[in-house]
Amino acid sequence: MNICVFLSAADLDERYTKPARDLAERIGKGGHTLVWGGSNTGLMKVVADGVRETGGRLVGISVALLRDWARADADEMLFADDLAERKALLLARSDAVVAMAGGLGTLDEVTEILELKKHGLHDKPVVLLNTAGFYDGLMLQLRRMEEEGFLPVPLAELAFVTDDGSRALGYLEESFSQR
Repeated sequence: MNICVFLSAADLDERYTKPARDLAERIGKGGHTLVWGGSNTGLMKVVADGVRETGGRLVGISVALLRDWARADADEMLFADDLAERKALLLARSDAVVAMAGGLGTLDEVTEILELKKHGLHDKPVVLLNTAGFYDGLMLQLRRMEEEGFLPVPLAELAFVTDDGSRALGYLEESFSQR
């Protein structure tokens, strides 16, 4: 399975790096491919290192302006012209999506993936890995949207939320096998 992981290229503390490393090792040991932003910095590096060290493949999709931060030993590295093309390529090359802690870029990616799924433009399983309660605020907002009628499909059909890497990967593998 090709698993797209959206996450930060920033260096973050142990409460984010440890769960990122855990998920990465599970992806690699499961024989899966990581599809990610291609950066060799921050959480992106932590995840790519963990997948590589446990036997998984790396497919990086970056943008030309970030070429200097691209991981040199990726099995594949693509460069999109802009961020919109990058998001489209990330989704096209993946079978499932996990969103981890990140900044505005990650939030943009998550909301676009959910919007596309809401409209039936993809049916890939999506997990919000809620490390250290990172997505609590977003979940509060999404639940309000659902309760007040702004989401035409149940939130549970758009994303699975967990703070556990094992449960996240289990959900993805089960969902993928049922497709």
